[in-house]
Amino acid sequence: MKKKLTYHNFYFYLLLLSPILVVYILFFALPVVSSMFFSLTNFNGISLDFKWMGLKNYDVAFHDRVFRKAMVNTFLFALGATVLQNFFAILFALALNSKLKLQGFMRMLVFAPCMLSPIVVAFIWQFIYMPDGILNKLLGTDITWLGNRKTALICVIVAHVWMWIGYSATIYMSNLQSISSDILEAADIDGASRWQKFKRIILPMLAPATTINITLAFTQSLKVFDIVYAMTNGGPLNSTETVGTYVVVNMNRGLHGYASALTVLLTVVIVVFGQGLIGILKKREEAVYG
Repeated sequence: MKKKLTYHNFYFYLLLLSPILVVYILFFALPVVSSMFFSLTNFNGISLDFKWMGLKNYDVAFHDRVFRKAMVNTFLFALGATVLQNFFAILFALALNSKLKLQGFMRMLVFAPCMLSPIVVAFIWQFIYMPDGILNKLLGTDITWLGNRKTALICVIVAHVWMWIGYSATIYMSNLQSISSDILEAADIDGASRWQKFKRIILPMLAPATTINITLAFTQSLKVFDIVYAMTNGGPLNSTETVGTYVVVNMNRGLHGYASALTVLLTVVIVVFGQGLIGILKKREEAVYG
């Protein structure tokens, strides 16, 4: 017999939930609501003597050339990072899931960059990309990788992918270990090649991990800020400017109302694309697992 939720039980459960509710309200709900409110004003971040602007900040954003450039860069960053991160994560997961010498050490090595802060990762890759750095010495060139508009964004994407590839690989490895060895053995008996097993069995059965990794990689990349800010600060000539870095630029100018409008627009984009991706990938997952 089911117990009825009484008046006293309700408040008891509410009391148990109160710590997480307080955290949610203070660190999520309140910042979102305040950003939405200040996006409709000319708030400068200091004085409370601000004026109501309505949708003017949003109108300015849609006509702002730098913001449009930042939005394009953000999508290019997210697309490039998602593809590279998942491609190499699957390769690493397959390699590390097989019987290798020093397997534990190799797994630790792949996952280690995830434990570094983005600022540390930025300094490491700045050193690699220096005109007299490791990369130029290996290639025998003197390219200013981070000072070139054609290469700067790609260089930051590579650093970002290097940092998070171990995280994605770990998720793929956990999914790989759940694939029954009986299925793979049956494929061997039928004479399937390694490529056929990967294409017809392993890749489709990685659908749950793929859903998680693609969604996380894409949405996290859309709000990228720290590694870009540390490596290029949006330069040269806005070639690596993302919405995250452009928000900070406007906050430093005292345009907190406008910066809030940009964060609201970015949040909408992340929610829309995140939900769309989940929907598409879930359908693929259902097609595999039924």
